[in-house]
Amino acid sequence: MGRDAAKLAIKCVITALLLWVAFRTVDFRAVSALLLGLNWWWAAAALLLTGVLIVSDAMLLRAVMRIFERRVRLGTAFLYSLVGWFFSNVAPSTVGGDIFRGVQLSRVGTPVGTAVKVILSIRLLSLATLVVVMFAGFPIAVGLIEERGDILLLAGTLAVASVATVAILLLARFGWRNSALERWRFFEKLMSASKSFRDLLVPSSPAVGAWVAALVQHLLRVGVLAALATALGLGIPVSTLFALTPAALLVAMVPMSIGGWGVRELTFVYFLGTAGVSAEAALSLSVAFGLLRIFLGALGGATWVLLNEDHFRVDATA
Repeated sequence: MGRDAAKLAIKCVITALLLWVAFRTVDFRAVSALLLGLNWWWAAAALLLTGVLIVSDAMLLRAVMRIFERRVRLGTAFLYSLVGWFFSNVAPSTVGGDIFRGVQLSRVGTPVGTAVKVILSIRLLSLATLVVVMFAGFPIAVGLIEERGDILLLAGTLAVASVATVAILLLARFGWRNSALERWRFFEKLMSASKSFRDLLVPSSPAVGAWVAALVQHLLRVGVLAALATALGLGIPVSTLFALTPAALLVAMVPMSIGGWGVRELTFVYFLGTAGVSAEAALSLSVAFGLLRIFLGALGGATWVLLNEDHFRVDATA
């Protein structure tokens, strides 16, 4: 068994185990009933908002490419984003959407170093803006959560994400180096990431556009979840989703399962549960969100098969 096959097998096992844990303590029939009772009009609204989210992701890619003095048309950037959903949510491999975009950018002429910087910058910008959204929702969460221990756990999650973001921002801004720490592989990767992020801190029209697009993406995800919650008849207020789901999605970003399955379900059940949402309601919302992503990913896969390489070309000249 090759290394990639072994990694995929491990991810499959972890995904199955996490899903078993998530479904083990809930009423499966209740979850099924909620999913089967889906209101298709509100589901269509969630699909439309997801389409807007993909457009926002395309605008983010386009803005970051401009920062690194490369050009990509909005339509081409949209194709990258849509097909990226296939590799992140459907493809039976360990290759994610970010890796697809990085490899594809390099294949059509973008220098490998620049392609890596673009993808790293987008990832770090997504983290930084997610922390901003979590800070905005934290006062609401404090008013919703009853148990002090749950508030401390949410605060700890926010603190860890904040420290990581601030460390990257400081390294990007001041370029601090230490020969002893640079021997540590993690610090070396952190320095590399901060260098990629540095240009996003320089005031410019593309930088502002990138920050806005990244922030809008997180707000759109909350909107998608609100539409799905309404479609399922869950009665979860938008304020609750805004306050608690960003933390769940942050944890689900950890690449330990296939398409975030299992991790997302457990975090939704936990974080929404702190506000009194039933496990069945939280789990059905997470499953509906995951199925929506698979549907869009399948469209991305079909697009990847049908279109030729010329549709993905960018202006790679500096």
